[in-house]
Amino acid sequence: MAFKIARRAFGATVIGLLIAATHQQSAAADPVHILGTDWGLTLKSDGSGFYNDLARLVMPPSLGNVEYEILPYKRAKRAFLASKTSCLYPNSLGYLVSTGTLKSRDAFVESRSIVAAQSHIFSPHDTRPPAGPRELRGQRVAYALGSDVANLLKGTGAYFVAVSDEVGKARMLLEGRTDLLIAVLPDAKFVFDSLGTGLPPYDPAFALDSTEIGVVCHATDENRAFIQAFDRHLEGLVSSGQLRAFLVSQGLDPQAHMPRQE
Repeated sequence: MAFKIARRAFGATVIGLLIAATHQQSAAADPVHILGTDWGLTLKSDGSGFYNDLARLVMPPSLGNVEYEILPYKRAKRAFLASKTSCLYPNSLGYLVSTGTLKSRDAFVESRSIVAAQSHIFSPHDTRPPAGPRELRGQRVAYALGSDVANLLKGTGAYFVAVSDEVGKARMLLEGRTDLLIAVLPDAKFVFDSLGTGLPPYDPAFALDSTEIGVVCHATDENRAFIQAFDRHLEGLVSSGQLRAFLVSQGLDPQAHMPRQE
């Protein structure tokens, strides 16, 4: 799938999925508008990064007329909430509801899971990571600006520091400017690879959240049709082994990150 990148006046990036319409009705229809959340290395506004590469695989031209627009993380979420027709990627309906971004699942639809992600707390190299929330008291904890994990850990006595870039957040831990780091796998793997270090220690048994990530849309007729086509295509990627092969090509363990949603 070729990506065509266009800059908008307010600084967003629109990646139009180049699609050859096979039916006149498809050509005339308004595009499905998918908002990608730019968080730095793993989903960049220039179209690079793991989640953009994954989007190329799971959203081929055969799905129809799709407009993929990348905005900064918080702006993308605001635009999604303000719109009644758009979609948000990568995310999950369960996560958006559990963190309070959405009040309920009503009026939304979501795709099958594309990748399984887990949120963990990392400590500096050669230290023991926390094994539970009681061990966070008095600790400075860096987390993603716009994320709701601080609310999930409210009452632990930790001091939370919001950071607007995932690489900058990782550097804070490596340079000793924060005691702990909240990050998501597989994202953290790519970040620390880019910095030339291995993953810092974390306790696999202490997961803040385990999320099946996909596409979440407002429940319009067009979006429902898109999700149905998306799910059929994804089922083919899973059964053929293509999705597994993609994860392996990215240096990821399929056992940890293949979607588990049936």
